[in-house]
Amino acid sequence: MNRKVIIIFFVLLSAFLTSCGNEEYTGGFDEPMDVNIITSEENIKTIDLDTVEATFTLEDILDEPAEEALLMGKFGEVRAIEGGYFQNSGQSIDYITEENEKVEDIVGIIIEPPSLSITKAYYHMKEEMEKGKVMFLLLDGFGYHQYEYAKEKGYIPFLENQEALKALGVYKPVTNAGLGAIITGKTPEENGVYSREQRELRTDSIFKIALDSGKNTKYIEGNIGILNTEIQPILNLDENKNGYTDDEVFASILKAIEENTSFIFGHFHGIDDANHRYGPLSEVAMERVKTIDTYIEEIANRWDGTIIISADHGAHTTEDGGDHGEFRYEDLIVPYIIINRGN
Repeated sequence: MNRKVIIIFFVLLSAFLTSCGNEEYTGGFDEPMDVNIITSEENIKTIDLDTVEATFTLEDILDEPAEEALLMGKFGEVRAIEGGYFQNSGQSIDYITEENEKVEDIVGIIIEPPSLSITKAYYHMKEEMEKGKVMFLLLDGFGYHQYEYAKEKGYIPFLENQEALKALGVYKPVTNAGLGAIITGKTPEENGVYSREQRELRTDSIFKIALDSGKNTKYIEGNIGILNTEIQPILNLDENKNGYTDDEVFASILKAIEENTSFIFGHFHGIDDANHRYGPLSEVAMERVKTIDTYIEEIANRWDGTIIISADHGAHTTEDGGDHGEFRYEDLIVPYIIINRGN
């Protein structure tokens, strides 16, 4: 095979792989797209596209009326359901608002959603930054049901004494999208990060606010950067080869505190790693939660400002461990904790 033929082959292969990689996010479903209905405590039902009418309302598919409901679309759209109606194409469901706006490809509906969203973290960080020191601790993959289980079983002796509110995550419940929502205060539809595929934000992040206000700022990550932000993250390799970067992230946070850093954003990845391997309610995952609980207690004892703690997404149990990325309450509902240490 001559050199010209080889080049043409790899060009065609690259184009094919690129088109395959984008198919999930550009439409054209091979299978009908499920629409799940959840609350903040349970998965209620999946809408069967073969049994619902061509047009229907929320009341038509619920057993009991709902005072409040939100829908989410596959690109991270979030809309209140207020008097509009749904259209069933046989492959997916769209929503038509009272203002005749169309939201295509609905992935789920949450009934009586929490009043708090992870997008509020941006505004809470900004408010606390104006008062003094603030730290945000991102516990990757830590769902609210997992928090409740850990509290019940005695794995979080420090966090169990803090008030934990329920917060609604974003679709798709994966790290890129959740992190993007937390640091921008915008939904994936607005900030442009709606899956694992995107790294570029369309909007400014909390790091720009911090830098513009002259705050001494440190963004402390695991072993890889997730999104491109206005500040370079401090990466932490698994130096002791224990399978987690949490201890290295913890050490970096303590160092930043000693250096009198006024805004710290720290990202612990270990809970999500254990969730994937063993399941979110497994003994291994609980031990990882317990370890991070001890880290947070030590951090809180050394910090003289506000600490905000939340997660990018949760996780659900599977046959071989755990996973996330679906419209399920386990993946979308996370704890939200604020600890004031001196501001």
